[in-house]
Amino acid sequence: MGRTGAKVKKGGLGNALMRTQKKTSPISTKDVASSAGKHVSERDGGDASVALASYLEGSSLDDFLASAVLANREFTAVKESIMLMEEADAGPQVVEKDKNVMPEMTFAEMKVPRRPKWDKSTTAEELNRLEKESFLEWRRDIAMLEASSDHLEVTPFEKNLEVWRQLWHVRERSDIMVQIVDARNPLFYRSIDLDAYAKEGETPRRTLLIVNKSDFLDDRQRTAWGDHFKKENIDFVFFSAKEAQDEIDEEAKKLRQEQRNAESHDQYDEAKPAGAPQVVEAEAVVAKKETSPYPVLSRVELLDFVTKIATDVLDEVGVRVKDKGLIKFGMVGFPNVGKSSVINALLGASTYSHKTQRVAVGATPGKTKHFQTMILSDKIMLCDCPGLVFPSFVNSKAEMYCCGVLPLSQLRDHVSPCQLLCHRIPKRVFERTYGIKIPISKTAKETDPVGIYALLEVGIETSLKCCNPSHTSFL
Repeated sequence: MGRTGAKVKKGGLGNALMRTQKKTSPISTKDVASSAGKHVSERDGGDASVALASYLEGSSLDDFLASAVLANREFTAVKESIMLMEEADAGPQVVEKDKNVMPEMTFAEMKVPRRPKWDKSTTAEELNRLEKESFLEWRRDIAMLEASSDHLEVTPFEKNLEVWRQLWHVRERSDIMVQIVDARNPLFYRSIDLDAYAKEGETPRRTLLIVNKSDFLDDRQRTAWGDHFKKENIDFVFFSAKEAQDEIDEEAKKLRQEQRNAESHDQYDEAKPAGAPQVVEAEAVVAKKETSPYPVLSRVELLDFVTKIATDVLDEVGVRVKDKGLIKFGMVGFPNVGKSSVINALLGASTYSHKTQRVAVGATPGKTKHFQTMILSDKIMLCDCPGLVFPSFVNSKAEMYCCGVLPLSQLRDHVSPCQLLCHRIPKRVFERTYGIKIPISKTAKETDPVGIYALLEVGIETSLKCCNPSHTSFL
């Protein structure tokens, strides 16, 4: 029981928490005010309240508000006349578009936003204003391109300025810009304008294309893609982060088991000979070569390749930014292409090791909140940029779902993506893969695309036959 008449402190816990928050907060009102006359490369004067979350889609109101904020405009809601809109049919529709009549439009028309030019005399406040103006102008250009096209639409793309700022930092700091793409659709995931942006300015950057998930391709497909990239004068390599990671984990698992066996037999002082079994096995994996002109590189081969590039760049132009004499590789790519997995494979990070630095892996934009730097060797540093969804022209949003850019949790119309798959996968492949027979009408041709409802009907019939009690033995 407390003393009667004693003075009681009100809100002691709440005030204590508020004081602690003010002390630990990395940004204060005083810091923001004092930063107006300074320029820091890593902190460019952006709004501290804006989270580095990926923003791909929003309503028209969201876009309007974002544009108003970027333009530093004030707006008020004014009650005007009321307009009644007739509700359209919201049911799923499959729109057939003739690709032969589509206008000639390439992915190059979808440009990457550029960072305005700045120097040491540019204040953070000035740079922040210039960046917002440039970004707003870029958004307007994309809207005008989309409005001028009757057959194509712009894919959902990254609309958060803070995320693009991370790309700008990576580009300025890197000596070599690396794009990681999915081998199943490289042209969709490759940004042509990003390569052009990397080569702009007084000190152009070298570019490299890593075609990840190449284990999904056979020799014929890799040869076709390799010939195409070679014709376009693109520096590229085929790689499989999954296969490389499996090898790393297997070797780490063997080594871990051997260490446990050694501890159980008190063999701490016994050194492994140079020709130990795990070393011989690793050398055998590296020595295994493919007969294809464009083989899938192993982790060791990819390390040798990037080391050679780093040596060439160091001999040609030297180091752009003083980072202990390291050549910096800027790692950029769409979400879900395996960018973080490629980095983990290069670092040799095993899932069984708790000491090796690993990069968080995710399938949705914004898993990497800001660009990170990792030391790969005494010559190379990796700069990991957050996953970016670059703008491009496609026939429909179904393309985004089929390519894994948009998560399936946001899917509202399942018909369009399914129809797109049916158009691209031949009928014989469906029949051979699932052991079914898809009937066709008398007027249809064998080469015509499969109808989604015809495929669904066959699938349901096959499932009912498998689940029919008359065809099942209950013992």
